[in-house]
Amino acid sequence: MRSNTAERICVSLLPRNTHELGEMVGSALDLGARLIELRLDGLSERDLLVAAKQLEGLDARKIVTIRPTREGGLYAGCEERRLELLRCVSPTADFVDLEHDVVYTDSRLVEEIRGLGVKVVYSRHFLGESLGGRELRRIVLEGLRVADIVKIVNSPAKASEAVEILALCSEIGFRGRLVAFSMGERWSLTRILSVLLGAPFTYASLPGRPVAPGQLNFTEAVEALEVLQSSWPSWPF
Repeated sequence: MRSNTAERICVSLLPRNTHELGEMVGSALDLGARLIELRLDGLSERDLLVAAKQLEGLDARKIVTIRPTREGGLYAGCEERRLELLRCVSPTADFVDLEHDVVYTDSRLVEEIRGLGVKVVYSRHFLGESLGGRELRRIVLEGLRVADIVKIVNSPAKASEAVEILALCSEIGFRGRLVAFSMGERWSLTRILSVLLGAPFTYASLPGRPVAPGQLNFTEAVEALEVLQSSWPSWPF
């Protein structure tokens, strides 16, 4: 494994209790993961607060999110309480993933998180749909004005829609700050190609435990990235 390859593959974890969280984190670290997304929306509120303590001192960069059901997550509780919980776990993170509407309606939360030295990921998931390239580009530009990284995910009906979202990653002004790929088994390769085109990282899973449709596991993603990198050494990797 090349020294920088693992840095570009974020392992997504969706634990259902704190014991499972500990096991999953241990498995990710054993595989060589250096960047972990902690989907805390699968935990009870009590476990979520305990998890915040567990995450202190973790030897890997961490993206923390509590994804609501409206964005394909599991959290179905009060939105105000969800944001309070995010405030509690933010100090343990390197990145906090916030949904696009939260970024625009709660600038104070964004400022609080960034004031901790934590980066904000503006995320938007187009579930079961895909916008045109021009509209996607407008959304990215808006997101980059208020967040450190923008994450845009679509669900293409045809290959041209997957190509449009990948094309955004290669724009010089977006490189290193835009994570963009397509969901679904047919579009798994877009997760890897996005990194070769300039995305700072992409998402994978633990073996046999995908969090989203089309996710490769960490080992598969590392191997695919290394193969493509060696095949096209001139790519901006």
